[in-house]
Amino acid sequence: MAYAPDLAAVDVDLLVDGSRVATGSGNEVMGHPAAAVAWLANALTAYGIGLDPGHVILPGAMTTAPCIGAGQKAEARFGALGSVSVSFI
Repeated sequence: MAYAPDLAAVDVDLLVDGSRVATGSGNEVMGHPAAAVAWLANALTAYGIGLDPGHVILPGAMTTAPCIGAGQKAEARFGALGSVSVSFI
């Protein structure tokens, strides 16, 4: 059985060039990221639209969005889930 973390309890540190600029958690996305996706699915139903396999759904941001410029690197660390990073050129 695969481990499914409680996404509302996941914490994130957002770093720019190695310095922490924001923190947050999954509960800041409508209480739980799945609640945001459920809201979207229900809202689309009013227009006769559904979510199909293969659609990429972004439930919302766990932190504020810092200003980032060319030459900078941003990294989001999600505890046991791992991290993602991007460099701007």
